[in-house]
Amino acid sequence: MGLTISSSGGDYENLEPGRYQATCYKLIDAGTREESYQEGPLRKRHIVYVYWEVTAKQEVDDGEEHWEPITMDDGRLFSASKKYTASLNENAALFKDLKSWRGKPFSDEDLSGFELPKVLGVTAELEMVKQNKDSDKVKVEGVYKPDGGMKKVATKNDIVQFDIDIYAKEWTGESCQESKDMCDIAEDMPPWMKEMIEQSFEILAAQAKAPAQMTPDERKMMAPAESGGLADLAKEEAAAEEDIPF
Repeated sequence: MGLTISSSGGDYENLEPGRYQATCYKLIDAGTREESYQEGPLRKRHIVYVYWEVTAKQEVDDGEEHWEPITMDDGRLFSASKKYTASLNENAALFKDLKSWRGKPFSDEDLSGFELPKVLGVTAELEMVKQNKDSDKVKVEGVYKPDGGMKKVATKNDIVQFDIDIYAKEWTGESCQESKDMCDIAEDMPPWMKEMIEQSFEILAAQAKAPAQMTPDERKMMAPAESGGLADLAKEEAAAEEDIPF
């Protein structure tokens, strides 16, 4: 597996196009906003981001397959992500990728309420392609069931799940430890993503609701606190399972 080093805008390493084994370690519910698709009309879209830890097969003495995250020269782990509309409509990218990741169709029961966090800690095979013909950067084009089937495994990265509905409680007078954990996760996000979440319909609605319920002093107390870092969401233990994880 090759690496491409770019000399423009500072040194960074990039994955070559191809297929990679990976494990899902993070889900970000970025909320609902108005967006256009391919210069079409503005429509409400509930956005989620899925992140994978990219791995490579390592040789071991016992002859069994062993996968380890691919690292950059500075020790950072390679990860890949994809932005989705939170929809299981048969034409939605999330539906198509989940179906090919599972390697089997969805049942009516699945479609009535699929729990996306089930994919956390689950292995996949990612198809990475160039973002465009002139770019060194790659994107996730497809997500597939890996050879040997999906497995639930431990990840080097912390398992992270950001829930915007829980985060919104920081503005509605329902602050709790879970909502404060969401604040910690938000503080670790890149500025553009945090801004997207703060401008979502969910957070704007929570902010609009708060003044009617609280005094100025109470609103000040309920504002999201300064964070000390990423919430300590426990890693899942490695558990090789024969059953399909989701």
